[in-house]
Amino acid sequence: MNGKTNIATEEPLTPMQDQPHVTNFGRNLNLTPKHLYQPRSEQQVLDIMKRHTGDTIRCVGRLHSWNDILQSPDILLDLRHLNDVHTDIDDSGKYAVVGGGCQIKHLIHKLNAARKWSLPSLGFITEQTIAGAISTGTHGSGKHSLSHYVQAVRIAIYDSQTDEPVIIEISSGDELRAARCSLGCLGIILSVKIEARDSYHVEEHFREYSNIEDILNAEQKYPLQQFYLVPWKWNYFAQHRRETTDPVSSLAWLYHQYRFWVFDVILHLLILFFTRVLRIAACTRFAFKWIIPSFVIQRWAVVSGASKQLVMEHELFHHIELELFVQRSQLPAAMKYLIAALETFGGKESKNPNSTTPHSSSVSRYPNLDHLRGTYCHHYPICIRKILVDDTLISMASAGADPQTKAEPWYSITLTNLHRGKHRSPFMDLMPILTSELATTFGARTHWGKLFGMSVAEIATLYPNLQNFLAIRKRYDPTNRFQNSWTKKCLTHKDTEV
Repeated sequence: MNGKTNIATEEPLTPMQDQPHVTNFGRNLNLTPKHLYQPRSEQQVLDIMKRHTGDTIRCVGRLHSWNDILQSPDILLDLRHLNDVHTDIDDSGKYAVVGGGCQIKHLIHKLNAARKWSLPSLGFITEQTIAGAISTGTHGSGKHSLSHYVQAVRIAIYDSQTDEPVIIEISSGDELRAARCSLGCLGIILSVKIEARDSYHVEEHFREYSNIEDILNAEQKYPLQQFYLVPWKWNYFAQHRRETTDPVSSLAWLYHQYRFWVFDVILHLLILFFTRVLRIAACTRFAFKWIIPSFVIQRWAVVSGASKQLVMEHELFHHIELELFVQRSQLPAAMKYLIAALETFGGKESKNPNSTTPHSSSVSRYPNLDHLRGTYCHHYPICIRKILVDDTLISMASAGADPQTKAEPWYSITLTNLHRGKHRSPFMDLMPILTSELATTFGARTHWGKLFGMSVAEIATLYPNLQNFLAIRKRYDPTNRFQNSWTKKCLTHKDTEV
């Protein structure tokens, strides 16, 4: 621990709400803590901790998580008022000190307004808070996750000697690597010091491919690219992207209008029509084979600011997501498996997915998927993004367990579902099967903040630095005040005491 600060207690803060009922973004979780607070200062955070010394305390950002990582039976903190941004330059370069409750979109705006700076990595959406984003390993494409760029973290914990709430700063060593992606288990993140960089331009255009290897071969030319597998057509559309010094294109404004209205709005409305109104699998398959691909204008190269090009309005329509991470050497086979699995779930004749991979002899918990044939028709493009290896202990893109592939980049595979209520059940049934199959066969890790189906044994096997993280977590929170039942289940195995 790099130092601690005691702050005098203020007048006790009244809970924003007692016995609240909070629903997450995906509307698949209901949070029912005893008390919900929105503290306006670090002093008030410590006051709440002192008042609720024996209770479990968890923090929420903008509720962009889909699993029980958000749950707290006792105290829930919403840190939205801790949102200050300060910028400076030191020997390490440009940086920002950001309040844990600051939304990424506000951080980007303030960096640009104050210094013409940006963040080293930008993801699909910018609604999340900085604390929530780093705690679950949020990422963009072609760079490390945001967690990798964190230089220091200020957290509130209980002093192990006095049991009083104190503030400490973590700025080096494995403790920093743990704090960069901690699932909220070390303490309450009050602020983050994160690397910044000069604002920059990105060139982008779309192109269709039938072979994933051709897209991967284009990475050297387009290092920021991401790409989409179109279900039922089973072709790929690459969103080729690269940093450039070229000026902003004269028609960039028109391109962004096109991308917003076509991809962020019309495409979603069309999918919603097929999935929530018609509910006919054959119509969904027809739309993805013949209608939806026609929306993509190919080879229209446009240059614009990174915060315009790299960010989309993916949060406009409520949905749930499963995101799995595999390393580069496993990606082609993993995608081949996924296509066969989705065809099986969709009711089409297909080989058993296990027989399509070179790992067919692997022990599998689900050796045959035929019992789910025809139960689920996938209805959303599958997004694949590259993430460089993070300098963290347990982010999804942290170093792999195999020394031969330790430095291999990771690729996230995101499956999005727009169903509601009982109609989500088929997707929820296949989710643990895909998670386990891909973890067992391809070493896939599941996003900590999204639908989660990894077993304790799979987590222990696939995260080689888990033991180190658990030891650090235990030092910072020996009485488990910042854990909940979900984190206790995930962050343990038979040889580890939490």
